[in-house]
Amino acid sequence: MEEIISCLQIITSTQSNGAKKLSDSLRTLDSITHDSQIDLNPRLRHFLENRSYIKALQFLQGENPEKGVCGK
Repeated sequence: MEEIISCLQIITSTQSNGAKKLSDSLRTLDSITHDSQIDLNPRLRHFLENRSYIKALQFLQGENPEKGVCGK
């Protein structure tokens, strides 16, 4: 879970962390999201699959992310 939070913080950061860090983080999150061996909360998986990274980070921090328009 720490790896997911770290990646999400890089993605949602307003600082310029460089394209390589961003690319690596996105690749890591995609790998985690599509790995059926990793038991993710269905809501977290939904956020990650839809690349709703701010909502995913809010969810992991115990907040209740606002509902979107995806209908799920």
